[in-house]
Amino acid sequence: MQELEWYTDGWQWHGLQWGNGSHMLICFHGFGEDASRFQVLEQAWGRDFTIIAIDLPFHGGTRQTIASEALPRLVDWQELMQQIMHQFHQQQCYLMGYSLGGRVCLQLTQQMPQHIRSLILLAPDGLHHNFWFYFLTRTYIGKKLFRWHVDHPKLFFTITTYLEKIRLLSPSLKKFLEVQMNTREKRMLVLQSWNSLRAFVPDLAVIKENISQYAISCYLFFGKYDRVIQSKHGKRFCSDLPNAHMCIMDCGHQLLTEETAWFIKQQIDQPS
Repeated sequence: MQELEWYTDGWQWHGLQWGNGSHMLICFHGFGEDASRFQVLEQAWGRDFTIIAIDLPFHGGTRQTIASEALPRLVDWQELMQQIMHQFHQQQCYLMGYSLGGRVCLQLTQQMPQHIRSLILLAPDGLHHNFWFYFLTRTYIGKKLFRWHVDHPKLFFTITTYLEKIRLLSPSLKKFLEVQMNTREKRMLVLQSWNSLRAFVPDLAVIKENISQYAISCYLFFGKYDRVIQSKHGKRFCSDLPNAHMCIMDCGHQLLTEETAWFIKQQIDQPS
């Protein structure tokens, strides 16, 4: 494993590298995780791929270089990607995104499809309109409520309890939300990371057009028992994409293990 650093306007980026294969795989993790989550890929992928995993904003070692109480500075993701590919002398890469990282991969497919050879999405966020993401990061009232909630979480937990009682929220999803928001530090991380991605509202029609136009191979993986990101969104996304392959795995939301790494690699090598 090797540690890596890059700099874009207002940001210092941290990443990790495994493997020495001729293809480049750039990975983006889920909320509350960091680049080390992709170490499970090393044995299965390291011979064929150079694996680069990047800490998302406010995760791991990635930080703003300009301290401010205002909203986080927007990220120039194209600049970051170009730096990485130039460093490793690559013109194209494979993209892998898990959960929140899937939203990043979708946006990159929208912005710079000519540099993407394959898109690999694991229980990806961003495949459907997320009202709460839009409301809390793009509207004046939502942004004020979001910041207020960091120090006053009681209302949030009252609402989730009520939604569970009337069966609009599953017990497993309620538990997931509570785990992600049960300390001030975690609530601040949600606030900062969501706001750093506030411009990331993927245009799925454009993304599909890019996938077709640039012949980007597309692989989507979902957990059969996942109550956080449901497979129905993937089925809708793949319905009119001949280059898309979808697989439902016998697991929940957590799709990254050494065992699943081999399975996913096999699907990429020999799509059905």
